[in-house]
Amino acid sequence: MIQESKGVKSWGKLLALMFASLLIVAACSSSSEEAADDTVSTEDAGQTAAAAVYTPLSEPPCDLSGKKIHYLSVLKGHPTLRLWQQGFYDQANALGFGEVTIASPDEPDWTKAVALGEGILATGSDGLVLGFIDPAEKDLIKRFGDAGIPAVVGHVQVKEGEYPGVIAYAAFNPAEWGAAAAEVIGEKMGGTGTAAVTQGGFNPVEDGVAAAFTQKMNELYPDIKVLPSVEEGFDLPSSISKIVALLTANPDVTGAISTTGAGPVAWAGAVDESGRQVNMIGPDMTRPNMDAVRDGKILGLAAQPGYEEHQMAVDIVANAICGNPPTQFANDLPSPIILADGLAPYYAVVDAIDVRVASEE
Repeated sequence: MIQESKGVKSWGKLLALMFASLLIVAACSSSSEEAADDTVSTEDAGQTAAAAVYTPLSEPPCDLSGKKIHYLSVLKGHPTLRLWQQGFYDQANALGFGEVTIASPDEPDWTKAVALGEGILATGSDGLVLGFIDPAEKDLIKRFGDAGIPAVVGHVQVKEGEYPGVIAYAAFNPAEWGAAAAEVIGEKMGGTGTAAVTQGGFNPVEDGVAAAFTQKMNELYPDIKVLPSVEEGFDLPSSISKIVALLTANPDVTGAISTTGAGPVAWAGAVDESGRQVNMIGPDMTRPNMDAVRDGKILGLAAQPGYEEHQMAVDIVANAICGNPPTQFANDLPSPIILADGLAPYYAVVDAIDVRVASEE
């Protein structure tokens, strides 16, 4: 579906309900013509969390009040992707775009996403931000480029020229947070024992995190055995059952990493069921994940910079529209490891999103 707005956007009611679904998801927004003077700004609330990662443009590079910007992806409602879309939304509105639109099918169906993109291309756009990317979009993106509409990929590293029409990406380096997690977990384990690795699925991003974790653990803590990756999947009850089975089969596991956004909640559920305490780190600063850290069920989270990536993507698009093409194609942001004492600024972001959702119900 495609829904456009000037000013306030409605985010729907799915934020708290979809935390066990696929990582690759997006949300769509609905129309409103009213101003949002009393609406909490997630841009403001997130500044403390974002400051060390990326500082967005504070002023538009030119007048964007007559320009349209679109976000295109698949699915909707996952809290991880809520953060991505909120970064896009906040920055696009901060720069004064006349129309800010999020387009997403309800299903994980790239064919439907392409159809939405076709509609965007037909009705007109000045810039495109892609939440994730899929080969099915290659021809569509090229046609955006041929029409002079700049496209920027968020969250995923792509090779220059791999998708003609893409002028840059704003993403994170999976290897960096996988290696950083190994350092923290290995130290917490005291340099001995067994560490587990679970993945939502086997794909380049998650595989990269898992490989970096294993390599760094082997380098720094050779006495820690790292088990082969297990696919936990995306169905929460099934994921919990798989992790409980893993823990039962490996009673010496005292450390773990999950490479998927639903993994922290799944591991917290497995801790509840098994009674085991595991020094586990997974990605994404969503409320359910942060609650698991706050409550001591898991060790910490990798703050994949989904909000900031999409702020940056908007800035790159805005600059391109204003005649300032990017000077580099690859834009990688850090993913710091956050423990319980560092959660507060990230809670500020999700609190502000909840306020907005409640105000628009």
